[in-house]
Amino acid sequence: MPPTYADLMVSADEAQKKGGVVEAMGFYEKAAKADPSKKQPWSRIAQAQFDARNYGSAITAAQEVLQRDTTDVTAKSIMAVSGLRVSANALEQLRLANALGGSTREEAQTLARIMRDALGESILPAPLPAAAATPTDKPAARPTVRRAASPPAAASVPATEPKRNPFDALKG
Repeated sequence: MPPTYADLMVSADEAQKKGGVVEAMGFYEKAAKADPSKKQPWSRIAQAQFDARNYGSAITAAQEVLQRDTTDVTAKSIMAVSGLRVSANALEQLRLANALGGSTREEAQTLARIMRDALGESILPAPLPAAAATPTDKPAARPTVRRAASPPAAASVPATEPKRNPFDALKG
Protein backbone atom coordinates (compact mmCIF):
# COMPACT_ATOMS: atom_id res chain seq x y z
CA MET A 1 0.00 0.00 0.00
CA PRO A 2 1.47 3.39 -0.98
CA PRO A 3 2.11 5.97 1.76
CA THR A 4 -0.77 8.29 2.59
CA TYR A 5 -0.78 12.06 2.27
CA ALA A 6 -0.33 12.38 6.04
CA ASP A 7 2.60 9.92 6.04
CA LEU A 8 4.30 11.82 3.22
CA MET A 9 3.88 15.17 4.99
CA VAL A 10 5.34 13.71 8.21
CA SER A 11 8.29 12.29 6.25
CA ALA A 12 8.82 15.64 4.52
CA ASP A 13 8.75 17.53 7.81
CA GLU A 14 11.21 15.09 9.38
CA ALA A 15 13.56 15.33 6.40
CA GLN A 16 13.44 19.10 6.51
CA LYS A 17 14.16 19.19 10.27
CA LYS A 18 17.28 17.12 9.57
CA GLY A 19 18.39 19.55 6.87
CA GLY A 20 17.41 17.35 3.94
CA VAL A 21 15.72 20.05 1.89
CA VAL A 22 15.96 18.12 -1.39
CA GLU A 23 14.56 15.00 0.23
CA ALA A 24 11.79 17.04 1.88
CA MET A 25 10.87 18.60 -1.46
CA GLY A 26 10.49 15.13 -2.96
CA PHE A 27 8.13 14.12 -0.17
CA TYR A 28 6.14 17.36 -0.53
CA GLU A 29 5.76 16.72 -4.27
CA LYS A 30 4.58 13.16 -3.61
CA ALA A 31 2.15 14.47 -0.98
CA ALA A 32 0.79 16.97 -3.51
CA LYS A 33 0.16 14.10 -5.93
CA ALA A 34 -1.37 11.93 -3.20
CA ASP A 35 -3.96 14.63 -2.41
CA PRO A 36 -4.09 17.29 -5.12
CA SER A 37 -6.69 19.33 -3.21
CA LYS A 38 -4.25 20.22 -0.40
CA LYS A 39 -2.32 23.48 -0.50
CA GLN A 40 0.11 22.70 2.36
CA PRO A 41 2.74 20.82 0.33
CA TRP A 42 2.78 23.59 -2.28
CA SER A 43 2.99 26.24 0.42
CA ARG A 44 6.02 24.55 1.98
CA ILE A 45 7.65 24.14 -1.44
CA ALA A 46 7.03 27.82 -2.26
CA GLN A 47 8.56 29.00 1.03
CA ALA A 48 11.58 26.70 0.72
CA GLN A 49 12.21 27.79 -2.88
CA PHE A 50 11.88 31.45 -1.88
CA ASP A 51 14.32 30.97 0.99
CA ALA A 52 16.77 29.31 -1.41
CA ARG A 53 16.36 32.28 -3.82
CA ASN A 54 14.87 30.02 -6.52
CA TYR A 55 12.30 32.67 -7.37
CA GLY A 56 10.89 31.09 -10.53
CA SER A 57 10.16 27.84 -8.69
CA ALA A 58 8.78 29.79 -5.73
CA ILE A 59 6.35 31.62 -8.03
CA THR A 60 5.22 28.36 -9.64
CA ALA A 61 4.59 26.71 -6.26
CA ALA A 62 2.80 29.83 -4.96
CA GLN A 63 0.53 29.71 -8.00
CA GLU A 64 -0.34 26.13 -7.08
CA VAL A 65 -1.27 27.32 -3.58
CA LEU A 66 -3.49 30.03 -5.02
CA GLN A 67 -5.29 27.53 -7.25
CA ARG A 68 -6.35 25.81 -4.04
CA ASP A 69 -6.86 28.91 -1.87
CA THR A 70 -7.25 32.26 -3.62
CA THR A 71 -6.98 34.15 -0.32
CA ASP A 72 -3.58 32.83 0.82
CA VAL A 73 -1.63 35.99 1.66
CA THR A 74 1.72 34.22 2.04
CA ALA A 75 1.48 32.76 -1.47
CA LYS A 76 0.55 36.17 -2.87
CA SER A 77 3.49 37.74 -1.02
CA ILE A 78 5.92 35.11 -2.28
CA MET A 79 4.71 35.70 -5.84
CA ALA A 80 4.98 39.47 -5.57
CA VAL A 81 8.38 39.64 -3.91
CA SER A 82 9.85 36.89 -6.09
CA GLY A 83 8.56 38.65 -9.18
CA LEU A 84 10.02 41.96 -8.03
CA ARG A 85 13.40 40.38 -7.38
CA VAL A 86 13.45 38.68 -10.78
CA SER A 87 12.40 41.94 -12.45
CA ALA A 88 14.94 44.02 -10.55
CA ASN A 89 17.70 41.61 -11.53
CA ALA A 90 16.65 41.64 -15.20
CA LEU A 91 16.42 45.44 -15.28
CA GLU A 92 19.83 45.75 -13.64
CA GLN A 93 21.34 43.44 -16.26
CA LEU A 94 19.71 45.46 -19.04
CA ARG A 95 20.98 48.68 -17.51
CA LEU A 96 24.50 47.29 -17.29
CA ALA A 97 24.30 46.23 -20.93
CA ASN A 98 22.91 49.70 -21.76
CA ALA A 99 20.11 47.97 -23.66
CA LEU A 100 17.11 49.50 -21.90
CA GLY A 101 15.43 51.66 -24.49
CA GLY A 102 12.28 52.13 -26.51
CA SER A 103 9.19 50.26 -25.41
CA THR A 104 11.16 48.26 -22.82
CA ARG A 105 12.14 51.48 -21.07
CA GLU A 106 8.56 52.79 -21.17
CA GLU A 107 7.24 49.53 -19.76
CA ALA A 108 9.85 49.58 -17.00
CA GLN A 109 8.86 53.15 -16.13
CA THR A 110 5.19 52.16 -16.00
CA LEU A 111 6.02 49.22 -13.74
CA ALA A 112 8.12 51.50 -11.51
CA ARG A 113 5.15 53.88 -11.15
CA ILE A 114 2.88 50.98 -10.22
CA MET A 115 5.40 49.66 -7.68
CA ARG A 116 5.90 53.17 -6.25
CA ASP A 117 2.14 53.55 -5.84
CA ALA A 118 1.83 50.13 -4.20
CA LEU A 119 4.93 50.20 -2.00
CA GLY A 120 5.38 53.90 -1.37
CA GLU A 121 8.10 56.32 -2.32
CA SER A 122 10.27 55.37 0.65
CA ILE A 123 10.84 51.96 -0.99
CA LEU A 124 11.08 53.09 -4.61
CA PRO A 125 12.09 56.76 -4.98
CA ALA A 126 10.18 59.01 -7.37
CA PRO A 127 11.91 59.98 -10.60
CA LEU A 128 13.86 63.22 -10.68
CA PRO A 129 11.93 66.17 -12.11
CA ALA A 130 12.73 67.17 -15.70
CA ALA A 131 14.28 70.43 -14.46
CA ALA A 132 16.99 68.42 -12.72
CA ALA A 133 18.56 67.49 -16.07
CA THR A 134 22.08 68.78 -16.62
CA PRO A 135 22.69 71.57 -19.17
CA THR A 136 24.16 69.07 -21.66
CA ASP A 137 20.84 67.17 -21.61
CA LYS A 138 22.55 64.13 -20.19
CA PRO A 139 20.34 62.25 -17.79
CA ALA A 140 20.88 63.18 -14.16
CA ALA A 141 22.73 60.73 -11.99
CA ARG A 142 20.47 58.01 -10.73
CA PRO A 143 19.67 58.18 -7.05
CA THR A 144 21.04 55.37 -4.99
CA VAL A 145 18.23 52.96 -4.27
CA ARG A 146 18.53 51.10 -1.01
CA ARG A 147 17.86 47.48 -1.86
CA ALA A 148 16.11 45.26 0.61
CA ALA A 149 18.36 42.62 2.05
CA SER A 150 17.89 39.27 0.42
CA PRO A 151 17.07 36.50 2.82
CA PRO A 152 19.93 34.12 3.47
CA ALA A 153 19.65 30.87 1.60
CA ALA A 154 18.21 28.48 4.12
CA ALA A 155 19.46 24.93 4.38
CA SER A 156 16.14 23.98 5.85
CA VAL A 157 12.88 25.52 6.94
CA PRO A 158 11.55 23.83 10.09
CA ALA A 159 7.90 22.86 9.81
CA THR A 160 7.16 24.50 13.17
CA GLU A 161 8.64 27.85 12.10
CA PRO A 162 5.97 30.58 11.88
CA LYS A 163 5.10 31.74 8.39
CA ARG A 164 7.16 34.69 7.26
CA ASN A 165 5.82 37.48 5.13
CA PRO A 166 8.28 38.09 2.27
CA PHE A 167 7.11 41.75 2.18
CA ASP A 168 8.91 42.25 5.51
CA ALA A 169 12.17 42.34 3.55
CA LEU A 170 10.93 45.42 1.70
CA LYS A 171 10.17 47.43 4.81
CA GLY A 172 12.74 50.09 5.65
